[in-house]
Amino acid sequence: MDFDDVAQNAQDVSVIFFEGLHVAQLKFSQKYGPVCRFANPASLNGATSWVFINSPENIQHVCATNVRNYNRRYLPDIYTYVTHGKGILGSQGEYNARHRRLCSGPFRNKWQLQRFSSVVVERSKQLVDIFTAAAAAQPGGAFATDVAVQAQRLTLDVVGLVAFSHDFACVEQVRRDLAGAAPGAGGRSAAVLQDRVLWAVNTFGEVLAQVFITPLPLLQAMERLGLPHLRQLGEAVGVMRAAMLDVIAERRATLAAGGEGRDDLLQALLTATEEDGRGLSDEELWEDVHDIMGAGHETTATTTAALLYCVSAHAAVRDRVEAELDALLADGEAPTYESLERMPYLQACAKEVMRLYPAIPVFPREAAVADVLPSGHGVAAGDVVFMSSYALGRSAEVWGLEPLAFDPDRFFSPEREAAQHRFQWLPFGAGPRMCLGASFAQMSVCLMAATLLQRFRFTPLSPSSPLIPVGYDITMNFGPSGGLRMSVAPRQRQQQQQQ
Repeated sequence: MDFDDVAQNAQDVSVIFFEGLHVAQLKFSQKYGPVCRFANPASLNGATSWVFINSPENIQHVCATNVRNYNRRYLPDIYTYVTHGKGILGSQGEYNARHRRLCSGPFRNKWQLQRFSSVVVERSKQLVDIFTAAAAAQPGGAFATDVAVQAQRLTLDVVGLVAFSHDFACVEQVRRDLAGAAPGAGGRSAAVLQDRVLWAVNTFGEVLAQVFITPLPLLQAMERLGLPHLRQLGEAVGVMRAAMLDVIAERRATLAAGGEGRDDLLQALLTATEEDGRGLSDEELWEDVHDIMGAGHETTATTTAALLYCVSAHAAVRDRVEAELDALLADGEAPTYESLERMPYLQACAKEVMRLYPAIPVFPREAAVADVLPSGHGVAAGDVVFMSSYALGRSAEVWGLEPLAFDPDRFFSPEREAAQHRFQWLPFGAGPRMCLGASFAQMSVCLMAATLLQRFRFTPLSPSSPLIPVGYDITMNFGPSGGLRMSVAPRQRQQQQQQ
């Protein structure tokens, strides 16, 4: 079957470069249907052509039915530059498969997830205490804040503790911000802001976003010229690597002396082995833990912030979430890993947020040999097939006439969810390269939101539209929205309101 070639239309090409691949793929599917091609005669980034697909049937073929032909992940050159083809994110082939086998264990282990969940809840409760004090200090009993910023701080604390028991203490900075203190002024917070590991984590993400689509030859030329942001990137990687290797050496020494380990991801990976007894070297441990931290921090934070916003922007949804939480949890009782399964409506809300606002918008794969998709379209060897969770989640052909409506009942109604194609909702990607921390991410988002929504009512201040304007660099951000400013006030339980 012939393709519509978007490379023949300058306006279409401009969408790719000025609005992003995620928006381009949605617009292409609306204009050309579920499959189209971007011819690439110059072999940009090594691709023969780019093929955009936006139907569950074709995605299932690429990610499941004929996955062996598409098991190579297509990555921007910055990953090769930074990781040298190592780690979970930047590697390919058997190296990647082995590391995924070893690193996925803690995220499939119920006991380990329960341990991780307690970290999520305890740090969320600390944020609750800070919010409670901030509201009490205001004459009207409410305060305004950028929920996206506070979710970032909460999540970075959680990820640091879960990954290698490092407390970034970012939530403590929330207290100072809400009290009007200058950032970094005095005491414990000043020490926290001078934490080199915290600086390195933030700098790594910021610089990576700036050079994300820069070709490798240009990156190497920029390095030779000594450009400041690449120097910062190298310094940030060096700081994180040195800190992690120190922790790894300390842990190995403790284990060798018969001491007890920690209940964190690093400890689980230190003792993980395959059937042949092989485990991970120190260098491999640092690379994998760093990748998992980087992949989990921004994505979980932005999803949590979007969930708080979307629930609060729709009064009927908010009332149902509050009723579910109030019926399940006693006054002051914190949610737990076990109680999550009794929060089906909140979980449906989280799924609906991930449909509209997936943290990772595209997941491309490279074809090893020529193939034919179920739609009848041919794929050539070397073609890069782009699949987009963003475009798929906003497709009227997939989700019905109002794909932009926030409707958690898509996932709360058993009948409606059962009618969905299993490759219809893909916020974590699909196939062997899908996010290995998906269960932990969903658990964290719901536990953070439940802890906060149980105690507070959030009222959106900006943006004013129910549909959040989002952007993407590496992951989703709220740059086009100017953040997610919300008013926060303690709320009464629904049983108390009825008395």
